[in-house]
Amino acid sequence: MAKGHIASAAIFVVAAMAFLSTSVLAHSWVDCVKYDPVNKVCLGYSRGYPTRLDPNINTEYTYIFSNKPTTQAMCDPIQQSTMNYTAALPMATAQPGETIYTTWEQNGHMAVAGTTKVYIYYYADSTKEFMQVSERLTAPVAGSFDFASLSNCYSSQDNSVCLGQWVVPTNLVPGKTYHFVWFWYFPNPVGQWYSTCFDMNIQTSSHVVGTADMATLLKKGSPPDDYDYGLNAEAKSLIADVTTLAKTDVATPSSTPVEDAASSPMAHASSSASASGAIKAFDNILGLAMAAAVAKAAESTASPSPSDDEMDAATSTTNIYDVQLNSEIPASSIDDVESDYATTVSATPTPAATKKCRPRPSK
Repeated sequence: MAKGHIASAAIFVVAAMAFLSTSVLAHSWVDCVKYDPVNKVCLGYSRGYPTRLDPNINTEYTYIFSNKPTTQAMCDPIQQSTMNYTAALPMATAQPGETIYTTWEQNGHMAVAGTTKVYIYYYADSTKEFMQVSERLTAPVAGSFDFASLSNCYSSQDNSVCLGQWVVPTNLVPGKTYHFVWFWYFPNPVGQWYSTCFDMNIQTSSHVVGTADMATLLKKGSPPDDYDYGLNAEAKSLIADVTTLAKTDVATPSSTPVEDAASSPMAHASSSASASGAIKAFDNILGLAMAAAVAKAAESTASPSPSDDEMDAATSTTNIYDVQLNSEIPASSIDDVESDYATTVSATPTPAATKKCRPRPSK
């Protein structure tokens, strides 16, 4: 077989494997539950948050769901099974109808073709907590937004901070504490999700940032490195500076209350069919072309290598997969779509290395 053909086949296979391998290296978590993007301070944290002063935060605080589990604990049993807050890392205080800004780092997952989504799930019953990941299918949704795009992240750098804007549900009762979950659907063949659990102390008054245009807030600049190290003097002062929202200031939640097949934050069933078709196309083009490329590379006689058009088609299908799966489709459909990959992915080796983010050093 001609050297050019072997090289082309090898490049094709490497490119295809690169997609599959990098798709399982995602990781992220909430750094600040209630962030003030105007004053650039954090006013409330998630359960068991170790801060980025901890050099092991990547392994300690990444909580992953692999292969679409239905019985895994929703909250990390080690770090987030209880309301383990401290005076330096307290839970957030907010009031019904208040606009909240939550932060995380995108860790190299800035969207290129389409974008992945984050959901804020909650229970309106203060006596309930999320126990199993399957509860997300029926839980109310307080908000949904991009995981990482130029419209909600301070830059395109790997460790850029990203903002999620959402509204505290108006049916929560002041004087009680409610349970929430930040849940990131990372769409890859094996079905990989991430969660961070947190609570909110609901009161009739709190420090209010107010609703602002995201582009305006991003122009104010990214948070300082130490914003998520724990409360500083400014944060404590702002928490004590409380106001009560007037009825005209109460923000209106934009998300649908329940995620299920009929009513969902990803609510277009027609997109589900398109996504499923894109996934099947991806299987057919990428899987068969990879197998064909390997077989042809082993042949002793010359034969055509995968052409530029074939490689473009595979890449295009990958992009369609990204866009379709990140469209507004039901989470139940995500499960259906990902199930198409079960056989193919089971035969695909999983890389041992895990991409690490950089804990910020103490100043």
